[in-house]
Amino acid sequence: MPAATNYGNAKKGLSALVTQLGGLATIDELHAINIPFDKTAADGMASTTTTDTLVWVNPFPYPVYLVSAVAVATGAGITADANNNATITFRTIDLAGGASTAALTIVTDVAGGNWTQNQLKSITSLTAANSAVPVGGGITFSIAKGGTGVVVPVSKFTIKAYKAET
Repeated sequence: MPAATNYGNAKKGLSALVTQLGGLATIDELHAINIPFDKTAADGMASTTTTDTLVWVNPFPYPVYLVSAVAVATGAGITADANNNATITFRTIDLAGGASTAALTIVTDVAGGNWTQNQLKSITSLTAANSAVPVGGGITFSIAKGGTGVVVPVSKFTIKAYKAET
């Protein structure tokens, strides 16, 4: 039996057992990779953008897949605005000369909602086709602005990824 099948069967069995015992709903949570990133300075002005900035390189001998992220604005909050807003994007890149592709995005518009200081904000807008971080590839962070923009404050982010099954 191939290793992937053995691993998959073991995961299913252990997941069922853990769930019956009132623990984690899925064994996948035990395999989650949480990638922290700190935005250490507030934007200089509302119109200040941030170009792709490398925040993590995949050190594992297998690809990982981004699934979600959370943010906490620690410096101040952000008031949602339909026209003057920020688009925060985590992108995947192969680091071999390829272009980065948007994987996780949140917009500080009315649909995206306000960011309250020191409260968790989920980033769940995922482009699944762009979620793979290849071996030796990376994750970048960028901020684009709509209208006259908005200042994105000092913030902490945690990106959740899972390893690819082999």
